Amino acid sequence: MAGRSGTSLKNNYWPEDLLLSILATLPAKSLLRFKCVSRHWQALIINPHFMEQHLEKQQKKDYPQLIFASRASKPDMDMVLESMAIVDVEVGDGEGTKTRKGLKRSSSNICHLQSANYFVSNSCNGIICLFGITNVFLYNPGTREFRIVKMQKKEFSPDNSSVDTFGIRIAKETNKRAYNDIFLAVRVFPLYQLVGFGRDQVTKECKIIRLFTPNEENPIHECEVFTLSSDAGASWKGLGEVAYFIRAAQLPVYLNGALHWILDERHANPSEVIVSFDLHTEKFQAISHTSCFSVVSDRSRLHHMELLSFRGSLCLVEGKYDWSSRQLNISIMNQSNGIWEKLFSINRGLMNYRFPLAFPIAELKDGTFLVLRHKKNLEIFDPESQSDSEVLIQHEKSVDYYAYSESLVPLYGVPLVN
Repeated sequence: MAGRSGTSLKNNYWPEDLLLSILATLPAKSLLRFKCVSRHWQALIINPHFMEQHLEKQQKKDYPQLIFASRASKPDMDMVLESMAIVDVEVGDGEGTKTRKGLKRSSSNICHLQSANYFVSNSCNGIICLFGITNVFLYNPGTREFRIVKMQKKEFSPDNSSVDTFGIRIAKETNKRAYNDIFLAVRVFPLYQLVGFGRDQVTKECKIIRLFTPNEENPIHECEVFTLSSDAGASWKGLGEVAYFIRAAQLPVYLNGALHWILDERHANPSEVIVSFDLHTEKFQAISHTSCFSVVSDRSRLHHMELLSFRGSLCLVEGKYDWSSRQLNISIMNQSNGIWEKLFSINRGLMNYRFPLAFPIAELKDGTFLVLRHKKNLEIFDPESQSDSEVLIQHEKSVDYYAYSESLVPLYGVPLVN
């Protein structure tokens, strides 16, 4: 880039505060290109303070980015990660032009994981975390950087033949797959280990948290932490046994520097429903839930219980199904006083008992929610009218969606290249 006189654009042409403010609104892909403008621009973009400013701007956007995860068609059974953006689309009809929401696929960050055994964990600050039997796979769709971290200790597993070997393959634009052929049968989880990914709000370090059961006789989890850094010799740090009975087979939720899981119904204190792990202090702490809808201590009677994050707060989803009706109740925790309040419900009559209700994924600026129905259709749900609007995308087979914000947060790994 050059100024009017043909000289390079440096700080004397652009006030640095203005330049940083403009750059922070741009997608990560553009910023990676702009690092080549000059050494000055490169130094600005890789500065940790700018990375935080960029992440904050991206998180305040009206619509989140989406990653959908699915399995490719047989025989390879690879896992496919693809990024999509929510966009406003003008649609004409007999009454004039209207604006509706649509999806725009990204053609530059499609990633295939060659693994027969994988589990999706969670996303944090633009980074997606997946794990297998022996490895954790981290991927930043914005920068296309990935990193594979080998686990240190082995958890108990009744299936000793289960082995994963993460491999990477990029789907080039000239070799795109037919997405109506990809599927993911159900959301599956290992029973003997939980993996979460988050960021220390004080040091800004990214950490992998692993809870695992070392043997069948002792159902208590042990915990170990891996801190991402440029140190090639970095290793897991053991924290010993966890004092809380954490429920198996669930996704963690990252929020405000902590990871959250639901406690098992056999936990000693029935009023403690959720446990959080502070990524800075590396300590566990239980959270009570004064239920808005039901007797939470009788968790065994609930068909479904899961955690979400909306509006910068922790949300608890309680699902009740019987032969006459089905309902999801979503409550939100007030960050200032810890009191839980009802956010909204999704009510449905008996339609198809085999399928779960539409599960909320992200809230949009108009108060509606993105929901995944039957693990195939991405739709928009209005809590006030209890109605569904247009279907944004429809698959013949099941997929999982995850909301994230683009970031420049480094993994100290390797970039994906075609």
